[in-house]
Amino acid sequence: MENEWKSKHVAVIGVGSVGSAVADMLARAGVGRLTLVDPDVLSEDNLKRHVLTRESVGRNKAEAMAERLGCTGIPGKFAALPELPDVIASCVDSLVCESQISAYSLENNVPVVYGGVHGDAHTAEIITVIPGVTPCYECYERVGELPTPGQEAYTDPNYDKTKMPSQPGLWVDVLMAASLQVQAVLGVLGVRERMAPLVLMSLRYPFKTEAYSQKERCAVCSENMEGLWKSI
Repeated sequence: MENEWKSKHVAVIGVGSVGSAVADMLARAGVGRLTLVDPDVLSEDNLKRHVLTRESVGRNKAEAMAERLGCTGIPGKFAALPELPDVIASCVDSLVCESQISAYSLENNVPVVYGGVHGDAHTAEIITVIPGVTPCYECYERVGELPTPGQEAYTDPNYDKTKMPSQPGLWVDVLMAASLQVQAVLGVLGVRERMAPLVLMSLRYPFKTEAYSQKERCAVCSENMEGLWKSI
């Protein structure tokens, strides 16, 4: 397994609570190369749900985590990457940013594993996208209202109305969600069994799991929405 990891390059987009744990686990597993991307700085409030400690408060999350793990950190919003990775781990909290990652994935034929938690970190959502093989990120319907806008919606010209608010979930829940996402990344790289395209798992007892293999294809990932599904 060690030799396999030495040649792999994984990009982690979003180095918040889930992303910092995902990056840490991938580094401990021996990933050959990691690239971390995040525009935000670490705050005191982040400390209860983050790998970084108090010494890094006020620093950019990507740069501080990169220094900790000995990898590359990019302190900015995702637009593109200087080099194509073998797989992307999307750990962002914005639907707009996830759509940008999805477009990049399909254009460059790069697999992506999207990970996140719902509500109070009660449920993990893991979406694995392999261009030309699975449905893309946009194939999955998003239901429910967008987050209630805060004061920054009126003062920040770059305000993202799809950005999810801070989750009050416990660190133990975040670590479980991150672990599932890392296992999905391992599946894409052929180190473990590949997960279903969409997995929802309760992070509280009795830990129920639902897996979906959606067969409909959307106009984003295919001009021909039929016949492209391949069982994984």
